[in-house]
Amino acid sequence: MDSDHSWIMTFSGKRFYPLAPRIEDIDIVDIAHALSNICRFTGHVRSFYSVAQHSVLCAQYAPDRLKLALLLHDASEAYLCDVSRPVKHAPGMAPYRAAEQHLQTLIGQRFGVSFEDSIIHDIDNRMLMTERRDLMDCTQTWSVGNLAPYPEPIRPMQPAQAELALLWALETAMRPGNKKAP
Repeated sequence: MDSDHSWIMTFSGKRFYPLAPRIEDIDIVDIAHALSNICRFTGHVRSFYSVAQHSVLCAQYAPDRLKLALLLHDASEAYLCDVSRPVKHAPGMAPYRAAEQHLQTLIGQRFGVSFEDSIIHDIDNRMLMTERRDLMDCTQTWSVGNLAPYPEPIRPMQPAQAELALLWALETAMRPGNKKAP
């Protein structure tokens, strides 16, 4: 029996060490599958809405040079899971943030993208406001800066649809000639 419990089994059957990741274990199929099954907002939405769909929608608003980065901007959540902002930014969560940053950096290296451009964060935050409008019954007032939601309404997809949408968008963004360095 295996005594090393520091790994997870991925969708494709790989051993993945979330706290000691290896670049060669990062798999686009695992990322797409996992993100399509993780609900945004810790599930506090009117209907299931995945991190995968969030990523696809963000990429639709990105300039070509940043599409791949937007598709992968939450990819570390495929291996570490999604943690709500208030919890993630709590002082005691510094080790989690460090693990997430390390894994996200490896994902960037694996796929040749950087996540440092401020446009990525602006698109992500504006999508957050769109999600608030379309997916939540908000009785509380909250916002991110003065960002307005995108005009198009969000129609949540089922996980299998979101997975295919993310895989297709990733394939398109990674085709030779389509990927532009950030």
